[in-house]
Amino acid sequence: MKVCFVLPPETHSIESSIPKRLEGGKGIYPKLGILSVAAYAEKTAGIDAKLLDCPALGLDYPALGRTLASDPPDLVAISTLTFNLIDTFKVIRTVKENSPTSLICVGGQHVNLYPEETLRLEGVDFVVAGEGERSFAQLVQALEAKASDDQLAAIPGLGFKRNGAVRLNATLDKVPDLDALPFPARHLIDMGQYSHLIGKGKRFATLQSSRGCPAACLFCDIRLTKFRQRSPESVVAEIRMLAEQGFDDFFFVDDTITINRKRLRTICQTLAKEGPKIHFKISARVDTVDPELLADLKAAGCYRIHFGVESATPRLLEYMEKGVMPERIEKAFQDTRAAGIGTYAYMMIGIPSETEEEMYRSTDFAVSLKAEYAQFSVCTPYPKTALYQRMMQDGIVPEDYWLDFAKNPREDFRMRFYNPDFDEEDLRKIQDECHRRFYGRAEIVAREALKLRSWADLKAKAKIGANILLKRINR
Repeated sequence: MKVCFVLPPETHSIESSIPKRLEGGKGIYPKLGILSVAAYAEKTAGIDAKLLDCPALGLDYPALGRTLASDPPDLVAISTLTFNLIDTFKVIRTVKENSPTSLICVGGQHVNLYPEETLRLEGVDFVVAGEGERSFAQLVQALEAKASDDQLAAIPGLGFKRNGAVRLNATLDKVPDLDALPFPARHLIDMGQYSHLIGKGKRFATLQSSRGCPAACLFCDIRLTKFRQRSPESVVAEIRMLAEQGFDDFFFVDDTITINRKRLRTICQTLAKEGPKIHFKISARVDTVDPELLADLKAAGCYRIHFGVESATPRLLEYMEKGVMPERIEKAFQDTRAAGIGTYAYMMIGIPSETEEEMYRSTDFAVSLKAEYAQFSVCTPYPKTALYQRMMQDGIVPEDYWLDFAKNPREDFRMRFYNPDFDEEDLRKIQDECHRRFYGRAEIVAREALKLRSWADLKAKAKIGANILLKRINR
């Protein structure tokens, strides 16, 4: 079966809690989720696979249509988030217009949240909710075998239409043994088209060594999920394979790779002792690092840790169920700095009941932590998160507007920042000022000038810097 995987063009993304003008230039990452689904389907279902990453390839809708028309696939698989649902719908129309015999299957995080609503959208033949590797491969095998509806209904997370009605299997698949999955199908893409702005090495790749996070952060869509991990041997083998291809700069996209410190120390000790010599960065909670782990990370090549800090105010940290206080945050940053590893602080402003003074206190806190970089997001109730549910219960969010959008995607939809004390314009102004206060310091400007690696690097950083500072001037 000929299967074409598609990542939609980015023409109508819903603006996130970070303005697009500040996100621009940060780079384009390979999407490991869809690459993993493709790899498993190639291995177990024998598909003839193609992957069109439209943002990386620079494909607009006419170009996508011509590509599909020139080589019509049997099945088009689209990965979607709520934020690019409009673009996903445009891809579906493009497929139907240029390759009308192709079936369409939609997966991704939006489908996990709204499987029935997605399946009911015009043009969608199938959805796969949950972790898609095994379920999608089973769908391909079932289609080739002309399986009955009852057989289709037995596939975890699969939804399909029959005679105008939708059938949805509510059981979702979670892969118990991540080592059983093949490495992502990077051979389907040109890895040279991907990059990130604040890296260290020459060639960049992403890795995922675990899934899930047992923490309870109120705003997170993977809150309290089971942590599953690949073995150290599997992770090191993938790193070595990529290093042989010339990759030396890695970003582990794990939600919290440091949950199992013993496993991570084994990975790091193996790399430090046996190689290859690489550079990499990770994401972590401040309460999951200690000096011993940090020393091993540094020895293995870790150059930056991204920490979720959120706020300097204890009552707001309690509201967001972070499970840590400012003192623990300070210690993690001190220990990381002492180990010779850089830091990135994710901050949040506009938390319900937060004052403007407290928002700027968080900015000062990020400075005092001596973080290399900081990102100030506006507190946003994302779909089906515990924060969204709590804000609806408290009357701050008056209606389930994300559900309405999932049922009826429309181009005039805008994400809302619900806050009883500040409107969106006020929050955006404060957000701009937080970034200006952090990045407008002379030492930051001088440091980034010394780190420039290329003319493209200079242009990207200059663009972001101008957006931060000019927004302040033009206000």
